[in-house]
Amino acid sequence: MISRVTLFSLLLGLLLAMGISRWSAELKDDCTRFLAGDKTAPRSELVVSGTRTVEVSCSDWTMRQPLRIQVLCLLDIVLWIVFVTNAMADVRDQSRMRRRRRLIR
Repeated sequence: MISRVTLFSLLLGLLLAMGISRWSAELKDDCTRFLAGDKTAPRSELVVSGTRTVEVSCSDWTMRQPLRIQVLCLLDIVLWIVFVTNAMADVRDQSRMRRRRRLIR
């Protein structure tokens, strides 16, 4: 049997990951042309970080995102960790139940 926490963490993790990917697909920034293969486009982008401006490579997707998206990515990682640990516990509990059934018979 799969627990509610496992199911809800899976569904929330998938929902959040899909939302982040949809948001990212619609985002157009200075790195879009470079990542599409245009070698004349700049290889980095200037990103505002607090009170300063930092030059970030186009290959570093996370650092080019706003703080809200970075926090949502961390939350998604936490949800996936919760899902995996609960799924492993569910599998362990299910195997224990099978062993008990075999011993009872």
